[in-house]
Amino acid sequence: MKKTLLVTALMAVNFTIAQTYNNGGLSTGATSKSGTAAPTGYTWSELQNNTGNTTESNTSLGLGGTSSSASASFFIADDFTVPAGTSWQITSMDFFAYQTNYTGTTAPFNTVRVNIYSSDPSVAGAVSVFGDDTTNRFSAGADANMYRTGNTLVPTPGTPGTTRKVWKITANTPKTLTPGTYWVKYQLQNVVMANAGFLPPVTIVGNRGLPTFNAKQFDAILGTWAPIVDAGNPASAPDYPLDMPFVITFTATVLGTQETMQYDNRVQVYPNPVKDNFRINNPEKLKISSIEIIDASGKLVRTLKASEDYNVSDLTKGNYILKIKNESGIAKITKLIKQ
Repeated sequence: MKKTLLVTALMAVNFTIAQTYNNGGLSTGATSKSGTAAPTGYTWSELQNNTGNTTESNTSLGLGGTSSSASASFFIADDFTVPAGTSWQITSMDFFAYQTNYTGTTAPFNTVRVNIYSSDPSVAGAVSVFGDDTTNRFSAGADANMYRTGNTLVPTPGTPGTTRKVWKITANTPKTLTPGTYWVKYQLQNVVMANAGFLPPVTIVGNRGLPTFNAKQFDAILGTWAPIVDAGNPASAPDYPLDMPFVITFTATVLGTQETMQYDNRVQVYPNPVKDNFRINNPEKLKISSIEIIDASGKLVRTLKASEDYNVSDLTKGNYILKIKNESGIAKITKLIKQ
């Protein structure tokens, strides 16, 4: 994903910050597993294999989440959580898709439908709190500066391709949400409806998927829901659940201390919320030196050395600020929710 860096000054004790929530990254870096450099200004979004496993990889380049004909109409749904003690004044949501072999310079998608639910929309009784399945909320389309490609090493060597340029599609979604877990159900549509677009799932370097991933796909023609899973390559590989990437831009009022917040969307903390251990997706290989964990009162409660895995099982449940430092200073400051 194109680097996004937001810097916002925070007021003392009670502060309001304009920020983004990122449901998961797509970029896997400027060099493929096979060592091929991406075109200048771009990164790859490369299908993954679990670290140490050289025989099995992901196979899902993109999922159906568009309306392309009277007999092909799909929606995607995934969840997100507004933490306790905050409210989000949402302004927009970004979604990601590609149209294979598209060579135009403007986005091939000009329609995005958004429906936010207070619970899983695949379960009877779910209530919509914003939007619907028909209104076009398209605001803008932009080059996401990455190419979706298959795994170039596992299970067999391959060459990355540039036929699947990923686009960021922004929807206007003015809505204030109180604390809780919500589901966003969404659908894109191409400028030329007969063309089909595909939505790439969250991609984590060295990881095929996390147990907490739970995105779903809705077939609007058949009226059926199904969990989104990656079947794996080869076919004998185990299935893995998938999540879908989206970015929510919002303003929130939370408790905290004077600080400068930095959001670098190349660096992702997962799982978040966390129960025992979390990891950091670091596709650009920023040299992380340490991590500081700060509680809601502004007190430094933990300093962790750089590692592949961070244990916070003994932390008290609640909201924390996670300050990720590298050799240049601060790479990212974000919220960590301890369950």
